[in-house]
Amino acid sequence: MAKIAIITGANDGPVHLTRNGGRTWTTVTPAALPPGGRVQNVEWSPHRRGKAYLAVYRYLLGDFQPYLYRTTDYGKTWTLLTTGANGIPADYPTRVVREDPSREGLLYAGTEFGLFVSVDDGATWQSFQRNLPVTPVTDILVHQNDLVLSTMGRSFWIMDDLSPLHEAVAVGTP
Repeated sequence: MAKIAIITGANDGPVHLTRNGGRTWTTVTPAALPPGGRVQNVEWSPHRRGKAYLAVYRYLLGDFQPYLYRTTDYGKTWTLLTTGANGIPADYPTRVVREDPSREGLLYAGTEFGLFVSVDDGATWQSFQRNLPVTPVTDILVHQNDLVLSTMGRSFWIMDDLSPLHEAVAVGTP
């Protein structure tokens, strides 16, 4: 039987990992993450084993910083993708981060105040609002090359055909 890796986060902050289908679990919470935040989203990369993304928010505790992380080694180490100075403002709590299934390193992030995109695996971010109202983005899915968002109070929002963005990323122009 194949070994299955599962990563999960809790609504009070801890992140856990199993690499043996659930027989044993290891705590892999990012060391720099303040305690008590809500792990809103954690997901494996569709491109590389051991690579995952994590979105945590702490605004219910009075901390409005964005917390997006990436690991490439099954949670042994984590890189903070939101410094407050690399595109997502320091007071924009984050709810979700997803990697594009067609383009490694192309990330979409949902915050309390809209959508952001990164073409360099989270090193930098830029607003990707287009005609999306300022609203919390609670989930993101790329489906049949369309970007589908779930929002708080605004229903669903769909950006048809991500091909122009994929092409721009392929030639290095976000």
